[in-house]
Amino acid sequence: MITLFKENKMFRLFLGYQLFSGLGGGIFQIFMLLSVHLIYENPMYTGIAGFLIAFPFIFSFAVGPVVDKSKKPTIMRWTTLLEFAALALLAFTPLHEQIGILFMFAVILVFSIAALFESPSKTALLPQIVQDENIVKANSLIQIIQLIGGIGVAALLFITLREGANANFSFIYGVSAIFLIIAFLFALLLKEPDRKEVNAKTETSNYISDLKAGVKFLRRNVLLFIVIAFVSMSVFTEIASINRPEFYEYYAGAQGYIIFMIMALIGGIIASVLAGTLGSNFRVGRLLFVLLMITGVIRIVFVIVIPGSLIGAYIIAVLYAAISGPIDIVFTSLGQKIPPKDMVGRVDTIATTIAAIFVAIGALLGGFLGSVVPDVDYIFIFHGISYGVIGVFILLVPSIRKLPKMDEL
Repeated sequence: MITLFKENKMFRLFLGYQLFSGLGGGIFQIFMLLSVHLIYENPMYTGIAGFLIAFPFIFSFAVGPVVDKSKKPTIMRWTTLLEFAALALLAFTPLHEQIGILFMFAVILVFSIAALFESPSKTALLPQIVQDENIVKANSLIQIIQLIGGIGVAALLFITLREGANANFSFIYGVSAIFLIIAFLFALLLKEPDRKEVNAKTETSNYISDLKAGVKFLRRNVLLFIVIAFVSMSVFTEIASINRPEFYEYYAGAQGYIIFMIMALIGGIIASVLAGTLGSNFRVGRLLFVLLMITGVIRIVFVIVIPGSLIGAYIIAVLYAAISGPIDIVFTSLGQKIPPKDMVGRVDTIATTIAAIFVAIGALLGGFLGSVVPDVDYIFIFHGISYGVIGVFILLVPSIRKLPKMDEL
């Protein structure tokens, strides 16, 4: 991974963009649901916020052909500016007022629309600036740098949340906006390789045919089953995520929530290092099965331990992230390695659309369950069981089970 960093200047710039974009977006990812929960203490509001985060991605399929035919750095520049504007406005909004929740919902929607274009652009640009054999290493290094930055963001949130619902939310969102404008400066330096070289293998004629080609490729490829597994995992994870602020605040308080986020980030760094150094040494299907089964067990153990020992729960949170993290890296890398380079954006956004539909449903379902289930612990136990079920699915599908090592794809 170090060699890749030293020898590839464009990847270094891309990594800088990912760092500051991740820092700015980290506020959105780590703090948005918690801030809605702390300010309004309404599980349905939290569920609606989660729904709005996922909803725009339902239309990802329409974005794919646009991303594949456009300059990815240009898209990244405009979307980063839009994210900056949204969070900068949020920093000056009186969130405790009645209009606050509606404005927060609007900001969440705008931010998610920007991410709708930004995310596939980053996914599609990476294979163009990094050799195929370095894809897993590159994704791991990106994860590491973002997670290290995330720890800094979480530390800032921990200090700011000393007063719980009276925290200085404007300051937090203002800092996030600053990170995003720095990410924009890195995006200005990014360049896409010669498009003639990138598109040499596949000629595309128009938007509809491009979209159909992406759907056809996905339907006739092992990626279809990978997407089914990923979507299933995402739905159950979203249900748990919607109830995570209430769950963590109950056992550890608002600052405890941030500590758990820091533990998850530390575990994520471990996961990224393991994926980058060892991820290519195992057959993909078997690796996914083992990781999913272990993750499910750890999730259930976590719920059992947290009522009696916060320290034990913090340790298990690190372990959970360290084991589950490589699953996401493997899924991402498969989506970048299997399709042709000029089809990565389409395939990624089609898969994202499918996932977003069910994740949006999962967000609303999570808000509903948080309101009616007598003990939120049951939701997290169910989350652990879902990992085991998905692991069995992976094992039972021959095309996934027989996947070779990542370097052999």
